[in-house]
Amino acid sequence: MATSSTGTLKHAVVGAVVSLVTFFLPFSPVIGGGVAGYLHGPDRTEGAKVGGLSGLLAAVPGAVLGTLIASIFVIAGPGQRSGLLVAFALFLVILLVGALYGGALGAVGGYVGAYLNEEFASPDRVDPAELREGGEGDDGEDVRSELTEFDDAADDTARA
Repeated sequence: MATSSTGTLKHAVVGAVVSLVTFFLPFSPVIGGGVAGYLHGPDRTEGAKVGGLSGLLAAVPGAVLGTLIASIFVIAGPGQRSGLLVAFALFLVILLVGALYGGALGAVGGYVGAYLNEEFASPDRVDPAELREGGEGDDGEDVRSELTEFDDAADDTARA
């Protein structure tokens, strides 16, 4: 598939959205990273990178939401500055933990997704040279020599 930076970012965003939609499931960054890695292609290293990026992208909205929810329960000291400072520090802590969690699990999911893309490659991704060289069926016999009812054994020169 696409290995350009725009393709990488697009696949990472799709994986981040999947991670955010499945946030209620345990290890949801693995699912999002797996989708991103599968979409990105069969290269496992690139799949791990795009999966990790999707986990990092999913950590940002998760940190914002986590900070909003957690700040309801935080009792700040007197004055607005301390409340703002506590909320900012809480955001940074949640962002760091979320980035580590999402990035690591997203990379694992991206690696697995790229492996699955490689394993379940569609027939149009088969190397044409491999098809020309093979020419043998599963049982080892030459399939090119067998004619089916739809094949015409006559020469093309006889038709002219």
